[in-house]
Amino acid sequence: MRMLKVNLLCIATVLLMTSVTRAKEWRGIVPLHSTRADVERLLGQPKADFWDYDFEEERAHITYSERSCQEGLPHGWNVPKDTVVEIYTVPKKDQSLSEVLLPGKDYRQVRAAHTPHIDYIDADEGLRYTVVEGMVQNITYLPSAKDKRLACGEYKYAAPVGDGVKLNSIEQVRFDSFGNISFEDAKARLDNFVIQLFSLRTQDPRWRGYIIVYAGRRAYRGEAQYRADCAKNYLVRTREMEAASLVAADGGFRNEMEFELYLGRADYYPPVLFPTVSPKHVEIIKRQLKGCAEPSPSTAAPNKALQLTAR
Repeated sequence: MRMLKVNLLCIATVLLMTSVTRAKEWRGIVPLHSTRADVERLLGQPKADFWDYDFEEERAHITYSERSCQEGLPHGWNVPKDTVVEIYTVPKKDQSLSEVLLPGKDYRQVRAAHTPHIDYIDADEGLRYTVVEGMVQNITYLPSAKDKRLACGEYKYAAPVGDGVKLNSIEQVRFDSFGNISFEDAKARLDNFVIQLFSLRTQDPRWRGYIIVYAGRRAYRGEAQYRADCAKNYLVRTREMEAASLVAADGGFRNEMEFELYLGRADYYPPVLFPTVSPKHVEIIKRQLKGCAEPSPSTAAPNKALQLTAR
């Protein structure tokens, strides 16, 4: 089974937005408050490879903002271009978890599903420690909860999570993904997906599957949800999977239509939706799909014979 890691920054951002205090600085640099010019003034010019800075005790890579917020997209920050948004550091000397965690402080834990990695997240200061077998592998400096007002929007889960509900924070792992293929070809991918889900549910009935569909830049009205429902209905009616164990979600828009299939337990947080194209930049065809097998519209130049409207 092919497993691909989901962007953990989404999870960390969601968790960090539950508290209010200032961010932890690194060498005088604070995410969302320092700029590229500040970094170069303090640390000099970066190296010409992934590791921007190489110190005796650690190496560091700094991520900067590339653009301001886009309507309808949750990721990103409402800060000028070249503002620091993340500092990823790797210590060169061994550090145990007990050396970095403050006694008595409550850290949120995100466990990897198929590796020994555990993330300890300090929601107060915007810190993430990634640990394997009690030893720190890397430390990431992130925006703090105080700066939630600068976030482009709230991340959404593939399934609702009630207010005040606390679930297990397990890294969501994607089972499969595919793009604009025929529905017949998609059925073969869905068959593999449901076989694995059946196997997991025989061991623990809390397992469930998530079908997330992202529509492309040109799409029929309601296309993402329609296609997600098509996939779920196929698995329920043809493969006899229990409907309650499947979630069909509209993920929003990407450059091309895309399916993502996830497996997770009911006591895990659901996958985070990650659209990449603003609804303002999408052309919607003024009709719904006529059937599950109807192809998705091309992202090439639109056909003038079709009635289009910007959402």
